[in-house]
Order: sequence, then structure tokens, then C-alpha cells
Amino acid sequence: MTRDPPETETSAGGRSPCPHCGARDVGGEDGCNEFFQEVVGREFSRPEIFQVHRLTVDAYSLQHPDQYMKSAKSAVAHLTGMCWAMEGVDDPSVSNSLSRFLEGTPKFTRPEPVPPPGKRGELTIVDVHSAPDSMEHIKRVREWARMAWDSWADHHAQARLWVEEAKVKGRSRKGHR
Repeated sequence: MTRDPPETETSAGGRSPCPHCGARDVGGEDGCNEFFQEVVGREFSRPEIFQVHRLTVDAYSLQHPDQYMKSAKSAVAHLTGMCWAMEGVDDPSVSNSLSRFLEGTPKFTRPEPVPPPGKRGELTIVDVHSAPDSMEHIKRVREWARMAWDSWADHHAQARLWVEEAKVKGRSRKGHR
């Protein structure tokens, strides 16, 4: 069941925008998160759109880094996941390699500077939420993810290095089993 987000009002009488991604009329941060939770629920309940779930989580995280990328490790996880998806790494073992790369307590530095609010991509979770069908949902998630990824362009080179490092470590671990 779709619920209306909280009625956090602005001085002009409308619902407030999300301070992180800029989504309009969502009821602030809490309302934006409700849209996200509803989209995630939809993806888990409809197998035909679950294929873009990882993109949904990474795109939302890249647009809400103060909430979902607080630690260096979580920032690396979302940036490498998005890099893998956006840069066409056609190797299914990369996902497992990235997971192993992030296991334990690796030493990472959180990428800075973080793109400022309003500069994290034009599309938001609201655009995905309003998709009328599965095909449009998938299309919008991919477009949204591309915009969110592009907003982090200053960190693409580092994300690519992390993905390569994960792939190398993944290959070396396979050889030792």
C-alpha cells in the first residue's frame, strides 16, 4: 500500500524538499526515505524489477551520502558497486570480488569532497516511485543511477582503482583455495 509521505510543510504551504537529493514536495528527509522504502518494497515483491535493486540502493546512497555513506567503507561499497554497474564490467564474479574486498576491516579513506546537495543528479527516488509499470521502473532506475554516478565524477578514477583491486584480490584468492 502506498502511503503519502509526512506533511512537513514549507513556509509557502507545500511539503518540504529533501535536503539531500532535492526531491520536491516529499516532506523532507523522512518523506524521501518513505519513497525509497516503498520502491525497495516494490522491487522485492516484483521479480521482474528486482534486477535493478542494487542500482536503486547505490543511487539513493550516492544522493544521500550523509545518511548512507558515513563511513569510508560504506562510501567505497556504494561507489564501487555503482562503478561496476555503470562502467560495464561484464564479469559476474566482480560482485563477489567486491564483497570480499570489503570484508573485515580494510583501510579506506572516505572520498571527499562529497557533491553538494542539489548537484547529485536531476532525477530522484520520486521519479522512480511514479513509474507506471515495470519497464518504466527499470528505465528510470537506470537513468537515475547514471545521473547519480555522474555527479560523483571527481571520484570515478578512484572507484575504478578499487574495482580493479577487488578483481585482482578476487583472482588471487581463487588460486589459493
